[in-house]
Amino acid sequence: MAERSSWAEQLEQVRRMRQWVLDAEHILDGSWAKPGEGVSNEKVGRRFDRWRKTLARCLPDTILSPLEQECLAQFLQVLSNLRPYLIQCYDRQAVPRTNNELERSIRGLKTQYRRISGRKNWNN
Repeated sequence: MAERSSWAEQLEQVRRMRQWVLDAEHILDGSWAKPGEGVSNEKVGRRFDRWRKTLARCLPDTILSPLEQECLAQFLQVLSNLRPYLIQCYDRQAVPRTNNELERSIRGLKTQYRRISGRKNWNN
């Protein structure tokens, strides 16, 4: 029991950091929009930028541990760098939001090739 209690603070830090990622996903997936309301690059961009600024205000906060501050700074830097690429698929129907379909088709090809060739690695 003593071991578990020593990890409680670390577990809470991980939960807080995980919530940052889940919040970003929620904004980018557009599920916050009301039924019938269109999701556009502009709407998602505004909401995303507002959320990033809110997170950035937490950086100098003393509530966060030094590790959390470092992770948050890195997370915000990555989001700032990727922002133009994350917010461009909502106004264009031809651009999928994720590449899951492509990944599934590649996996299917790899599996089929491995069955045919009998090899574990399909690149050989």
